[in-house]
Amino acid sequence: MILSRFTATLILLALVINTLNAQYIESKPAIGQKALKSMVKTFLDYPANDLKSKTQGTVKIEFTTDKTGTVTDYNIVQNVSKAIDSSALSLFRLIIWDPATSDGKPVAGKSDFEIKYNTKSFEKLAKRRGYKHIKQIHNPFDTSYTIYNIKQVTELPYPLLPKGYKTLPDYIYSQLVYPEAAMKLGLAGEVELMFIIETNGLPSNIITKKHLGGGCTEEAIRILEGIKWYPGLLNDSAVRTSYNLTIGFKQGENKDDHIPNQQGTGI
Repeated sequence: MILSRFTATLILLALVINTLNAQYIESKPAIGQKALKSMVKTFLDYPANDLKSKTQGTVKIEFTTDKTGTVTDYNIVQNVSKAIDSSALSLFRLIIWDPATSDGKPVAGKSDFEIKYNTKSFEKLAKRRGYKHIKQIHNPFDTSYTIYNIKQVTELPYPLLPKGYKTLPDYIYSQLVYPEAAMKLGLAGEVELMFIIETNGLPSNIITKKHLGGGCTEEAIRILEGIKWYPGLLNDSAVRTSYNLTIGFKQGENKDDHIPNQQGTGI
């Protein structure tokens, strides 16, 4: 009887230790925190009246995700103004999240997200990025935040290239700067990026599917961030569309070999 009690105590102690040692990691952006900061700078929109009245502050959103990372519930727990809160929520809903994990296994979880609204910082940001407010380039547009792949849309998205460029590869090659580190290491290969073309034509949630070192991945992302798109359409309504872009890095080749292909796939 004493042995049974001792054994039961050891088992209970082991369960308590395992529970304490269970590693829980909350939901995080699929693109990583650093890339998320860049995405926020691209999509941050300051309501005109609040900008004029210099209304500022930090919006905090608490949310829950399921085992797939899908946001199932969200709530603003720290607000600034009705218009700013709405703007912050619109940006938040663009973000794709990885699920929370416990011991490496996906689980439902809770997390929070903050967006700071500061008038001086925004004015500097707007000047640097070249636009103050984000405008829709096609109406009507879908407001459900649903993401479609290119097989689901009725009209494919396409890049809005500057004058003088006929194709996307031509434009990418003209902008591509072969990283010095990659050249020294003799690196060559491809970078494959998956991203979302939003209803306003801006790329978001850029995820690297195939990495190439020496600064090549960063260079590919830099170029993609500067490309504006006409959004995909579904029954004449602009929708969020997933897309893939592959950029090749090959030293001493002609321009056609630098960008082997471009394609859209499901997310």
